[in-house]
Amino acid sequence: MGKLAAIALPGPPGFPRRSCGYHALGGGAGFAAYDCVCEHGVRSPPAEGSYHATKIGVMLDGAFHARSQQGSVVVGPGALLIGNRGAGYEYRHVDDGGDRSIVFDYDDAVLDELGRAGFRRLAVPASASSAHAVALADDALRSGEPEALREAAFAVAAVAIAAERDTDRSTAAPAVPVRRIAEALRYIAAHHADDCSLDTLAAHAGLSSFHFLRSFRAVTGQTPRQVVIATRLRAAAVLLRSTRRPILAIAFDVGFGDASHFTSSFTRAFGVSPGGYRRTHSRRT
Repeated sequence: MGKLAAIALPGPPGFPRRSCGYHALGGGAGFAAYDCVCEHGVRSPPAEGSYHATKIGVMLDGAFHARSQQGSVVVGPGALLIGNRGAGYEYRHVDDGGDRSIVFDYDDAVLDELGRAGFRRLAVPASASSAHAVALADDALRSGEPEALREAAFAVAAVAIAAERDTDRSTAAPAVPVRRIAEALRYIAAHHADDCSLDTLAAHAGLSSFHFLRSFRAVTGQTPRQVVIATRLRAAAVLLRSTRRPILAIAFDVGFGDASHFTSSFTRAFGVSPGGYRRTHSRRT
């Protein structure tokens, strides 16, 4: 979410092709939305600055390390990165490949109305409970439709505000191999439909399963399984909206090996069955 160079990037499949930088998407009363495209890598200098408005960035692709007064964290796909107006930040890439996010700026009046003047959390990790808001943000970036942007902006804010209700503040994470965790997040995003078991992810990271699990949770705030399930659910939501593939086929496409597990997980996360979600959100031409 920092200042970026102007280099053309294709972006993930289905995302608009835009140059590296901050691109205004639109907004409405109380918020503005931006497409943040970055191809910085491990050899790039850290991006530093301060926020001119309260921001919540929805990570859709890639991973990087963020630091502010609220702490430090590695964020990957599905996570929300939060910045308070006037606060300083530093972003540092710990691997190559860049990142893509949709960032919402919020007016103070809107946050006051929502009952939140500022945030203690630096990030909200990817989870099943935030999957619907992230899917809406993904759809808003792909479509650029004003109503989609508005719906996503307030859904994302609601997730961040709900996370603030958790008063159990985590302790500082121990020294961990953050670059390997960032690589694992990128691997999950690219291979969520494949074997993403703990042993497989740990082997990919070059760590023991125990060390990987402990490090992953310390860095991201979630277990690997929670991130894998959230990633699969977001992918399923995109396919339900944008294709006519049978629901069972979609379940298998995104990595669920059991239809009942997919249905129960999806319903728990989105509050509606996969069929109900498709009827409400699909784009039929």
